[in-house]
Amino acid sequence: MAHNLRDISSFNEEEMDAFLASFDTVLTDCDGVLWIGNTPLEGSVQVINRFKELGKKVFLVSNNCISTVNQYMRKIKKFGLHVTEDEVIIPTLVAISYLKEQNLKKKAYILSSSAMKEMLESSDIICSSDVGPDHAVKNVEEFKAEIQNLDQEVGAVVVDFDANINYIKMMKAVLHLRDPQCLFVAGATDVFVPAEDVTVIGPGCFISTIEMLSGRKAVVAGKPGSLIKDFISKRHPLNPERTLMIGDSISTDMQLATNCGFQKLLVLSGFSALEDTKEDSTNLPHYYAKTLGHLLPLLPSI
Repeated sequence: MAHNLRDISSFNEEEMDAFLASFDTVLTDCDGVLWIGNTPLEGSVQVINRFKELGKKVFLVSNNCISTVNQYMRKIKKFGLHVTEDEVIIPTLVAISYLKEQNLKKKAYILSSSAMKEMLESSDIICSSDVGPDHAVKNVEEFKAEIQNLDQEVGAVVVDFDANINYIKMMKAVLHLRDPQCLFVAGATDVFVPAEDVTVIGPGCFISTIEMLSGRKAVVAGKPGSLIKDFISKRHPLNPERTLMIGDSISTDMQLATNCGFQKLLVLSGFSALEDTKEDSTNLPHYYAKTLGHLLPLLPSI
């Protein structure tokens, strides 16, 4: 229950020292934790930089695939975060790694953003479909012709955020997945996605629909899927008990931490509220803070 959670901003010096000594690696969400849109959250960037100064290994772990890693790096440098490209983890990278491990030789049918397509193709994964909706059909004959004209070279279906998704594209994804050899990969599975002053429909509802209609279960490359843990472990050894997950979402960040055995810090500057912890005791965080920036005055100076 919420009243059992510890407000980390109320820690005394001894408690903060014990907290800092309990982890070596930090995985932190971005949107709602470090920034909202194009605005950094006060003090949050400085906390991450201080963690690094204290010798902690830090990874930025976002479910947002509408930006490439290069675009993330431009924002990171603009905000003054001391993070390298290898420390930025998004589902696109995890999906690419998985498809390579599965020895994909055929094309990928994608329902995604242009950023995800760009990164897939730069990793020599050929995309069968373009970004945006397939062309509209005017009658039954055109519809039949469209779905019967499937690319036989497709070996994977990849689904993430696609603002232009349409019926034809979802139908083709389902038809491709009737081939049991066709891989099925999902990026973010969020049902809703906060976008500054509005909450938009996330890819999760489309992924679950395709799963239901195809009878297939997607391999999840985003949070809360554990493939992210495996991917990061290839770059840096992870001891789950000594890894701290910082996030603003109980259903993605805290659930990832539960799945992987990480410590959990929920910040209330983004998606989830403290009251939400009463409804999900399974993914209850160990600590919470109003914002990550509230930790800054409590951290030792270097």
